[in-house]
Order: sequence, then structure tokens, then C-alpha cells
Amino acid sequence: MRQGIAGLVAAAAALTAACGGGSLASETPTQIYEAAASTTARVSGYEATGEVAVAGSTVTFDFKVHASDFAGSFVLEGSTIRVLAVQGTFYIDAPEAALATDFGISSVEAELLADRWVEVPSSESADFTDLTSVTDIAAQLAHHASLTAGGTATIDGQQVVLVHDGDDSLLAVATSGPAYPVRITATGSSAGHADFSNWNGIAAVTAPPSPIILPGS
Repeated sequence: MRQGIAGLVAAAAALTAACGGGSLASETPTQIYEAAASTTARVSGYEATGEVAVAGSTVTFDFKVHASDFAGSFVLEGSTIRVLAVQGTFYIDAPEAALATDFGISSVEAELLADRWVEVPSSESADFTDLTSVTDIAAQLAHHASLTAGGTATIDGQQVVLVHDGDDSLLAVATSGPAYPVRITATGSSAGHADFSNWNGIAAVTAPPSPIILPGS
């Protein structure tokens, strides 16, 4: 798989992984992280949307997560690429240009596979494995750098408390109701943000009907 896709997967995973009852505004940064980890460990699913910098370009993404599966899409160099992960198997649906440029598929094969669901061969699935980090926010919250308070703010009308995770990540957590992450903002080479919503509101993800099975799948 070409560097473009691998770079996007790594950047999106890094951005998501950066995220590390009553009001949390008076709690310590560690307590806020622990509350978010505890709350997200009990959810059935959520949606993550946002954008991330990849090789000088901005890539937008939208992932709907249910348990360890997800259905998502991202826009890379003008092409919308859809991805499904179902019980450890990955599927992609991409236009011809993206298949040829970003996946290293020959022009003849790209024309045949364009805009159809294709099962990713197991030999290529490692390039998508990092995306599974978006399916376990609680686990990501258990790993963080030095935490410092960032005050409070309002994001899309929701009151949040902010925590700096090291020097390049900022976590926003809802201050009332369940301690759900609301937004992750990252700087550096993978600058961007991820917004989280639809907690417990995502339906189960199913494999596409009659996907194309490539040799090695």
C-alpha cells in the first residue's frame, strides 16, 4: 500500500489516540482523564469526525464505531474512500484514481475494482490496523503524557473542561452528564481535531454484500 494511505491511517490513529456524573470543572486533570476512561469503557459505540494533516494536506474523516467494528470514510486528495472493519476484516470502496495512486493497484485492476467493496487481503491489513485505536477510547485514555489543567470552554454549545496532554494534545470533556470526550485537538505533524458524538447511538456494523475477494484475502 502506498505511503499516502499508510500516512493517513497513522495520522488519524495518532489524533484519536491523543484523547488520551456531575461537574468535572473542579477535578484534577488526572481525575478528569480517569472519569472519561471509566465512562467510555461502558459505551456500545460513538461517532468520531474531524480532520487531520497528512503530508501537507488536510484530510477529513467520519467514523461510526460499534464495539470493535466501524464504518467510516475519509477524503484524501479529493477522493472519498469508504472503509469497513467487521470482526477483524477490512473492506474498502474507493474510486479508480485513489486505488491507482494511493493503493498501488494497476490501472487495469483499478478500473475493475473502482467503487465496489473489496476485501483487503490479510497481507495488506496491517496498514489499517492502527485505525482500530478509534474503537477503544477508554484504552487510549489510559495512556497519556504529563497532564495539566486547561480551564473551561464551550464547544458547539456544550460546556467542557480542558486538559493538556503533554505539549501537543488538548482533551475536552463534558462537564455535566456522562464524562464523554467532546473534542481532541492535536498540534505538530498530525495537527487536527476529532469530535465525538452519538454515544451509544451507533448501529451494529455488517460486512458488505458480495465483496470482491482478492488473492491473498
